[in-house]
Amino acid sequence: MSEHFPCAKCQVPSTNCCSKCRAVYYCSRDHQKADWANHKTLCVPHFKIEESENEGRYLVAKRSIKAGEIILQEPPLVLGPKLQTSPLCLGCYKPISGTYRCSRCNWPMCSAVCEESDFHRNGECQMIEPALVANYLCPGNINNLVYQCITPLRCLSLLAKDRQVLDKLVSHMEQRKGTDIYRLVEQNISSFLRQRLKLTQYDSEHIQRVCGILETNCFDIRIQERVSIRGLYPKASLMNHECVPNTRHVFDPADFQIRVLATRDIRAGEKISATYTQIFWNTIDRRLHLKTSKHFWCQCSRCADPRELGTLLSALKCTDCGGMIVSKNPLDQFASWECSGCGLAQRVENVKRFHDSVRAELKQIAQLARSRPELLENFIATYSGAIHPGSCHVIEAKYAIIQLYGNASQLLYDGFYLDRSSIRFRWLDI
Repeated sequence: MSEHFPCAKCQVPSTNCCSKCRAVYYCSRDHQKADWANHKTLCVPHFKIEESENEGRYLVAKRSIKAGEIILQEPPLVLGPKLQTSPLCLGCYKPISGTYRCSRCNWPMCSAVCEESDFHRNGECQMIEPALVANYLCPGNINNLVYQCITPLRCLSLLAKDRQVLDKLVSHMEQRKGTDIYRLVEQNISSFLRQRLKLTQYDSEHIQRVCGILETNCFDIRIQERVSIRGLYPKASLMNHECVPNTRHVFDPADFQIRVLATRDIRAGEKISATYTQIFWNTIDRRLHLKTSKHFWCQCSRCADPRELGTLLSALKCTDCGGMIVSKNPLDQFASWECSGCGLAQRVENVKRFHDSVRAELKQIAQLARSRPELLENFIATYSGAIHPGSCHVIEAKYAIIQLYGNASQLLYDGFYLDRSSIRFRWLDI
């Protein structure tokens, strides 16, 4: 179901936006006309595209934007499975059994309706021989690796008609060479497309480039629990990264359009930003993820602050004095850590090892906690003496508990030992 926004005239929920600025919604054409006198002075694009040698192209607010305003609405240029995925329908992207096949290309789909979806019909459906699909996607033996090729293949099919758009997108080709992801693409995607599916019209460099574009610019789209796909939105991808971004984005489940909304007031001339990583990860993990996946070391104000703007997501508790142990220089991944109270020093290797160990334990516990939520409560209690109450690991555990509260009907509130008010107010603090 599409997301609804209040009509600017009568506040009735609506899905019809102004076609020029896409910032306001109306329930009818009559109400749009009636509101024109108020809206016309604001009916200008929210952003402009600027470019610099260091940052490339990015979005800048063209006028003042209020918190909650829709800055950008854009349909996907490319949509498809992620590199790691379970078998899913290439039309609606929901999990499938493989019993229904596309009547043209033989690819497993949900139904005749899904096989007519634009991205499938105009992409792999025209490019792969049905006999070859049958060889690699036998019923009951679906090879998930084959799905790695679908989104790159759809991107390759656009080269002829939308090459200008793709050519403007960053691929980080030089930085990717020699990396694990470069080798994976060569082995699992390039070789498969060229040798097994006989698509020799695309050379390895073209395939690596479109994969680089997808890795650098795509957004993850959650379809349902444990099922996500990725979408390429050329304008939205130009938002600069910040670990405390001034926007959030949502996807319309009906057509996968992205809507970018301001999370706070944005001044005219200010850069419009999104986060390319997980906002509740600690600085070490965020910066490493950005370097590995986006090829840059983040140096934003949050990453530069040892206390992470007061959240202390990375901090450890000092066993000597109870003070907070934080990095002496978070922008240096080799810098030592030090207690703010007594000055006790810790090697960064030890800190990383501790965080990795706690994360691995929490991941294991989270898999069992669906039926045993007390495991998450015990985890929080166990580490209360070693990490800050606002630690990324505690936040992740509390978030998992909140999800159980909201989604597990068989688990009653009274069965939980953790004080729900403490969870709520701690989230508000952050």
